Parts: sequence; structure tokens; C-alpha cells
Amino acid sequence: MTTLNTYLTFNGNCEEAFLFYKSVFGGEYAHIARFSEMPDNPDCLIAEEDKNKIMHVSLPIST
Repeated sequence: MTTLNTYLTFNGNCEEAFLFYKSVFGGEYAHIARFSEMPDNPDCLIAEEDKNKIMHVSLPIST
């Protein structure tokens, strides 16, 4: 079976977009990670208001 992994970039509304995709295509998230789950790194500071935003999400879609 062929697999296609597409990466999309959002400007703060990733969760809203993927809730919509999930309602259209169905299925469950295979993986979801938020910025708050990143290890602390002084070279990559995350603003408090961004910590709950999605960093990576995977929604498998079957045909």
C-alpha cells in the first residue's frame, strides 16, 4: 500500500482545522503533540500562550 505524508502549516488554528478534517474524513488521530510537550531548551523558548497549540498531528485517512 502506498502512503502519502503531507505536512501543512497553520497560523495558530491547527486544532480548529483538524477538528474540521476529522469531522469530514472521520477516523481518529494517530498522534497529537503540543508545544508544551517539548523538552525545555533555552535556545527554543515557547511563549506561554503557544504552549497548548499543536506542534504535530497525524490523522490517517483511508479510502
